[in-house]
Amino acid sequence: MNNPIPLKPERRKPIIKYTMMSFYFLFIGFCAMGIYLKWDALSNQRTYDYEEGFGVSARVPDMDKGPSFLERLTRRNRPKEPPVKLPQRNERALQTWQKYTAPIVTVPQGNVTVILVIDDLGIVKRTTKEMIDMDVPLTLAFLPYASDISSQVNDAYNNGHDVLVHIPMEPKGKADPGPHALLSSTEPSVQMDSINYNLTQFENYVGINNHMGSKFTEDEEAVERLLNVVKQKGLLVLDSKTTSNSVLVSLADQNEIPVINRDVFLDNTNEVDYILGQLKELEQKAKKNGNAVGIGHPYPETVIALKRWIPTLKEKDITIVPISQTVSKKYAKTILAAD
Repeated sequence: MNNPIPLKPERRKPIIKYTMMSFYFLFIGFCAMGIYLKWDALSNQRTYDYEEGFGVSARVPDMDKGPSFLERLTRRNRPKEPPVKLPQRNERALQTWQKYTAPIVTVPQGNVTVILVIDDLGIVKRTTKEMIDMDVPLTLAFLPYASDISSQVNDAYNNGHDVLVHIPMEPKGKADPGPHALLSSTEPSVQMDSINYNLTQFENYVGINNHMGSKFTEDEEAVERLLNVVKQKGLLVLDSKTTSNSVLVSLADQNEIPVINRDVFLDNTNEVDYILGQLKELEQKAKKNGNAVGIGHPYPETVIALKRWIPTLKEKDITIVPISQTVSKKYAKTILAAD
């Protein structure tokens, strides 16, 4: 058997040199591709504030841009699935908000009630799921521009929560309310397009509330335009009250639209002790008025605070109810007309 002739050291050196250079350029190529993919992904996103003036933000896709390079490369950019409508809970009801109300909660005699609204859901999937999995009937407000929104909303509906469309509206400051926001400065036709977009991204909701909107909710003409659609669709309204001059409640009352007002923001500061203090204020308002509405956000600190606070309510004679239950009680004549 012939043995292979070993390469001489002087011939082996160029092979090693060129092999190392090949690996070097391959490594540089992979790094360049990684940097490009990261830049391309970030360029297709924008940072939107959760709530005006709070200073907390999250990144969401920019819907004005096309698919990213990675989506084009892997052909994963499929058309958005249409919203899935689940069975109505009260098919005999006349108004839409009555058809999709959460199951009625038994309130012990002598107890006061609180409504816990969680805004800005759908963007951060983990904390959204934690809120959906809460074993109390919450009122969950989903941002219509979030991805995979329909499946998240349907999970919330199936878990016995009331669902709201958290419509982005124009603030007074520089905070970005997100795509398809209602802007008082735009033409009525543009406003109508945005209203229709926001109300068609998912199903099974009982009403709307405002995401930001300190400027828009002061504009009577623009709010009237929104409420005309709300009334036509048979929805209820929650005024998040981001400005003391909001006309949402007064105009909704004039148009005989079921409406309710926010009492306490729970987590303007993302600290558990602060949130627990705001929940204490919510208790006091409920004890004074019989019912109170608190609005929180999908922050980890809010989840922790709620999990500490909720088990204490039984001994305090406080019951958490969905927003539709309080509205049903407030507008009992409407319910009777549906029977």
